[in-house]
Amino acid sequence: MRMALRSILWQPFYPWPLGIYPILHLYVENLGLVIDSEVMPSILLMLAGTSIAFYFINRQVRNIHLTAFLTSLCILAFSLSGHVYVLVFMPRSLGIWTLVVLSSLAIIIFSLRKTPLLNFYVEATPSFNLIALVLLTVQLIGLAAGLVESSKYLPIFAENIAISSPHQRAPRAEDSATRPDIYFIVPDSYPSDSWLKSTTNYDNDDFTRALEDRGFIVVNHAQSNYGKTLVSTSSNLNMRYYESNPSPYNGQDYLRLEAANSQVARLLTEMGYTYIQLLSGSFIPSPMADIIRDFTPQGTIDIKVDVNTISEALFTGALSNRAELELIERAYKRSFYNAFLDTTLLRLARSQLRKLFQSADGLPYDSSAPERFLETIEEVDKISAMPEATFTIVHLLKPHAPVVFNESGEPIPWNGQPTPEEFFAELRFVNSRFLHMIDSILATSKNPPIIMFQADHGSALGRMPKDQRFTFFDIYAAYFLPPQFAVDFPKPFTTVNAFPLILNAVFNTGYELQADRLFELPDPRYAAPFKQVDVTEEFLNKP
Repeated sequence: MRMALRSILWQPFYPWPLGIYPILHLYVENLGLVIDSEVMPSILLMLAGTSIAFYFINRQVRNIHLTAFLTSLCILAFSLSGHVYVLVFMPRSLGIWTLVVLSSLAIIIFSLRKTPLLNFYVEATPSFNLIALVLLTVQLIGLAAGLVESSKYLPIFAENIAISSPHQRAPRAEDSATRPDIYFIVPDSYPSDSWLKSTTNYDNDDFTRALEDRGFIVVNHAQSNYGKTLVSTSSNLNMRYYESNPSPYNGQDYLRLEAANSQVARLLTEMGYTYIQLLSGSFIPSPMADIIRDFTPQGTIDIKVDVNTISEALFTGALSNRAELELIERAYKRSFYNAFLDTTLLRLARSQLRKLFQSADGLPYDSSAPERFLETIEEVDKISAMPEATFTIVHLLKPHAPVVFNESGEPIPWNGQPTPEEFFAELRFVNSRFLHMIDSILATSKNPPIIMFQADHGSALGRMPKDQRFTFFDIYAAYFLPPQFAVDFPKPFTTVNAFPLILNAVFNTGYELQADRLFELPDPRYAAPFKQVDVTEEFLNKP
């Protein structure tokens, strides 16, 4: 037995587990955030690519131990190229970086193919094998622990979804002067005009004047309470703060549930409103919603979910209908293929590869796809023509990076680190589409609607150095109300009070306003959304 184990360890198999390791590491780090069904195909493709590289390199060097070492260098260069580019090279040319990596790799392989140190590669093989196995084992243990932990929460999560759904709802109401359509339009990462002017010297007055000409109140001093989409949107839709997680499951899923089955949605559906979600790739479909609409290369689709399917999709992926699971997952999870491409040498071709994947599988567009933005804008036309009184949530990943349009509206290669000039070129086009959407709503609505054009948080543009403190509170916020209603937006004004002010004015709901507070989230990811620092005194726009 010992001799057999020793014999195995002397065989250079380490390139294959080394190829799997970065994929598993990326999956474990993003467990619950990416589409699970895309992980195994990624592993199989990596194993096939490793085998092909091993075969062709061995044909040149004719030594399996040296071949294994050179193949491992190729794997490391392939798997780490995107990471290193982000850390040390951005925002310089990705094409130049890719050429440098490939040229350096070719020189190294050519230099080592006739190396006199063959004994080193033979003697090091057992150590390399053990290191690769240990790395792989650590990731497998982490993955198993994460899956076991999430499976414990499935019944609790399903129960909470059921509890948060309304027990009774009124008969469907028609659009009327007393039940006007309500649009909650969330442009992602849209900063205020004053912030743009003071930070980047960009003048956004044309867009603001266009909204004011249409009857909007533009609140120049508006601020979000948080600098992250999920916690900010959950806070707005539930009219309260989220400083802790009282649930037994992770913070992201708790916030997703709160945004999907919100206090505002419950109130309005109990008043007879038709609840509509236009999915953006960031939020889960709500079992409360009457219409859940998503966007694919094959056209617009409607999704139906209930308590059991959404809870299974969030925690186990154990749906018998694979296509249904993937539609639900794509609604709030990022593509693992895309996440993996961004870390590899294929980062340069990611835009083309993303289109290839989406055309092949027929699943909804990636959250940052230009087609998703354009088709969401056009879909609002159909909603405004409906006879029912509707409450519609429209989250648009613009002007948030990546930049995917030029100023003329032509799709361009995915640009995650735009220059200010590139950002503003896209912003001018995006503003034109926002105005198109608003004009369509106003023109086709039976009665004057309520339109809340309110960003979830501000922007990091102009604050690129990694050691500089980010603040995301100053946002773009504009509101259109029917002429019989009026709202006096106080100063200071934070968005936790936006719905209370409007609902009180329109429906006399009597909600109390929250004290204005601002919270920084030091963790740049969603791993710890409740680790918050109160910075109200420092950043609140006071009178």
